[in-house]
Amino acid sequence: MRENIWDFIDGFASLQIASVDQDAKPHISYAPFVSKQKRLYICTSGLAKHTSNLTQNRNASIMLIEDESKSENVFARKRVTFDVEVTTIPRNSIEFEGAISLFERKFGENAMIYRSLPDFVMFEMKPQSGRAVFGFGAAFDLKDQI
Repeated sequence: MRENIWDFIDGFASLQIASVDQDAKPHISYAPFVSKQKRLYICTSGLAKHTSNLTQNRNASIMLIEDESKSENVFARKRVTFDVEVTTIPRNSIEFEGAISLFERKFGENAMIYRSLPDFVMFEMKPQSGRAVFGFGAAFDLKDQI
């Protein structure tokens, strides 16, 4: 593969999330994220539909996709998709503090709200399988990079 997938991923501030509700109805949304050691973290409001979906179902798909305005060809936008296993990170844990610190470094003051609002939930997303597309004829399974 011609570029490091995690360098590509770290160039984004948010990701798209495909989750399903308790009736197996799909829902698409997005969230700001951080990554560390091939894991992605999001922190979402308890009021958001995707929060209840991710709490009830540990499986989701995520996508990071090149901005249309920066793409050479809108039909072949660079993108990475992962099927992920989702875990809730308890607020009073070392893992939560580590993830919150990553958010604060990446997003500054905007991320400090996560500490003060108790309804926000931290999720860790562990890639199970993935695919990268970097143009026509340039699609790769990501077995070696997850």
